[in-house]
This record gives sequence, C-alpha cells and structure tokens, in this order.
Amino acid sequence: MSEQETKKILIVDDEIEMRIALEATLKREGYETVTAENGQVGLDRLGKEPFDLVLTDMRMPEMGGMDLLRSLKKHYPNVQVVMMTAYGTIDSAVESMKVGAFDYLLKPFSAEIVASTIKRAFLKGASGAIPEPIDEEIETQPEKRPPERRIVTANAKMKEKLEFVENVAYSKSTILISGESGTGKEMFARYVHHCSPRKDKPFVAVNCAALPEGLLESELFGHEKGAFTGATTRKEGKFEIANKGTLLLDEITEMGVKLQAKLLRALQEHEIDRVGGRESIPVDVRVIATTNRDIKQRIRENEFREDLFYRLNVIPMNLPSLRERKEDLAVLAEFFIEKHGKEVNKKISNIAPATLDLLKKYSWPGNVRELENTIERAVLLCRGETIQPADLFLDEEEVSTTSSPSGAEAFVGKTLHQMEKEMILQTLEEVDNNKTKCAEILGISIRTLRNKLTEYEAKSK
Repeated sequence: MSEQETKKILIVDDEIEMRIALEATLKREGYETVTAENGQVGLDRLGKEPFDLVLTDMRMPEMGGMDLLRSLKKHYPNVQVVMMTAYGTIDSAVESMKVGAFDYLLKPFSAEIVASTIKRAFLKGASGAIPEPIDEEIETQPEKRPPERRIVTANAKMKEKLEFVENVAYSKSTILISGESGTGKEMFARYVHHCSPRKDKPFVAVNCAALPEGLLESELFGHEKGAFTGATTRKEGKFEIANKGTLLLDEITEMGVKLQAKLLRALQEHEIDRVGGRESIPVDVRVIATTNRDIKQRIRENEFREDLFYRLNVIPMNLPSLRERKEDLAVLAEFFIEKHGKEVNKKISNIAPATLDLLKKYSWPGNVRELENTIERAVLLCRGETIQPADLFLDEEEVSTTSSPSGAEAFVGKTLHQMEKEMILQTLEEVDNNKTKCAEILGISIRTLRNKLTEYEAKSK
C-alpha cells in the first residue's frame, strides 16, 4: 500500500449530501475516510482514533468549524486542517488561515480542487513548507492548436468579433470582455493572446470571485516572507508570473473596491508592490478582464470604481448569448460530439433532425458551456451512432416547453418516466454503479438519484 493510500481523513459537515460526495471523491483518490456531522462529533472521533487531516465546514450546529479548528490546533497540532466555506463566511475563512488552517475551499468546488488541496496539505506536512498551488491556468508554452480550431462558430457577428480580435491583438491595450456565463469569454481572451506578439509568453488566468480580497491581493501581487502568518517564503504574484505575457482577470466585478485601487495603480504605472514589500517591481503585462455582470450598474452601486472601468474598457467587447446565435447550435453540437466521442472511444456519426430541433427550441441559460455538458452526457448515453432526443435527457419541464411536433416521433410508446428510468439505469451501468459519478453526469443531486432508485425498486416489487 502506497503512502497516500494510508492517509486517513476526517470529513466534518452537517450536510449529508456533502459528506457522501466528499467521501466518494476522497476514496477514489485512495484515502481512508471517516465522517462526522458537526465539530463536537468530530472531536469525539479524534479522541478515539488518529487522523492525518481534517476537512471541515465552517457553519455547523453545536460546534462550528472555527471552534473545531482552535481545539485541533490546541490538542492535535500535527493534524492538517482544510476549511470549507460559502461566500457568506469568507472573512471567517481568512481568519481560519491565521489560526492555523492549511487552506480553505469555497463552495461549490470541484473534485479536482479538493484532491489538489489535500495533496498540497500532505506535502506541506512532509516538508514543513507550503508548496505552491497546482495552477493549471498558467500556460508557458506556445499554443499548439491553430487559431481557427479554438472558437467554433457559423454566426456572422461572432466571425466579426474574431476578426476584431486579430486586428487589436498586437497592441498592449487592456480589453474588457462582457457577456453571460458560458458564452466563451475566456476562450476569446486566450484567442487574443494567441494572436498577439506575446503568444510565446505565459498566459495566466485568475478568477477574482474565487478568493477573498486579502488572499486575492497576495495571489495577484505576491508577498514577501513574513508578510503575514503562514508566509514562510517569498511568493511571486500572477502579475510577475505573467510578465511579458497576458493576464486574464476573470469576473473582475467581484473584486473588492480597496483592491481595485491597487489594481488601477498597477495598470497605470506598470509596476506592482508585493504584500509586505518595500520596493516596486516593474511588469510588462497585457491585461484582459471579463465580467458577466452589468458593470455600469456596479458603478452606480459604488461596488466598482469608475476610473478602473475606463482603464479596463480601452477595447470593449460584448459576446452574444447562444440564444442570439442559433445557427451555431448545429456546428457546436457536431464539434462536441466528435470531441467527447473520442474521449470515450465511441463512434457517433451524426445528430438526428428531431434532436437538433429540440436543441434549437431550448433557451440555453448556461450558453455554450451548458450545451457542451449536455452533448457530453448525450454521447455517453447514446446507444447507436446517432444522437436521439432522449439522449439529451432533458427533464419533464424542459421537454414539455421546448420540444416540437417533429421531435415527438422519438417518444412514441414511452412516457417521460420510462425514459428517465432507462437513462438513469443505463448511466449507472456505464459508470460501474458509481452513484456519485452517475449523478454528476445526469446533472442531479445524489439525493435525487437515490430517491429515484428507491422508487424504481419499490415499484418492481
């Protein structure tokens, strides 16, 4: 048994669904897990058996995460602690870092983030120093794909925007890309980088909504050793890492007003100050910012600096929603079918006309990202070589409001309940009865899946 497989983790959360999901995720990573529904139960567990790491929520009845953390640092100082929090308790999360937590996770988070954070926590325990986070958003090598493969579109307005990007990419001017979530703002930012003279230099992306202001400042500008509790080494910020390249500030409107002032100075002076630093550091970075909010409304609400808006909005770009570019549905669906078909080694040749009609009737609130997730699921569920309407696995409300008469043929002889049951059982079979994975693919909660399976079992008796 490897060293990682021997690590034992205590999961403390009052939500049973979260405990089940985390337990499944960590077991897949090879860890041994035990769960507790609040801090007091967690402490009782710690008194009976040893643990290498505690993963705990902030807000819980009887004993919350902060009280548990303080008790752990007093009685079990060698146990690593990772906190979990929602946006409403971000200040407490920062405080937890000062008390001694290794890191914290903002809900909702992906399984990959959990695994990466815990791996770093164990590495710190072994070396005594905090390792740098695994950052998959830093590209230091030139893009290998040709530009035309990066953004798939048949829409005239989108093609005009691609030409616009090619015309402005050579400059250093800041770009502000706005649009709904899932419209491809980050893809356009990467396209700008690819078309620019900086394409052989780093592309660095930072999600401004994922970190509270104190930690986002350190993430962007870096910090000196001893600048705050836990700063055991000097750390370069993303501005320095992106030097000579491109820095993407995703969801810029979620940045705190105080930090906006420091960002404005960096953009104007082309230099940054590390947290705790005494000297300014010159940087040459092309900044691209994105937002899915009405930034002018944020200015009226005094949540965003007007001078920073004008500094970022030198080259404005607004991306249309998928609802406004229906002609892209067919080409995008074909692209995603080919992409995900290769991933699961399935040969799917086309998409049924009724299926395409159903795609065109749907409003796609999640835009291209939602479409890709839907097609990925359809590829997995498809039994033949053609994607059928039922493979999209839309729920009853979506089907009743978005389907058309031409798509009815695919439903002849079957009720929605029957199709739902078939899709759930088929997906379970495809993932070797892994309920957590099945729920993720179908876009439902683990609780909903369990209730459905219980219902099917009861009716079969």
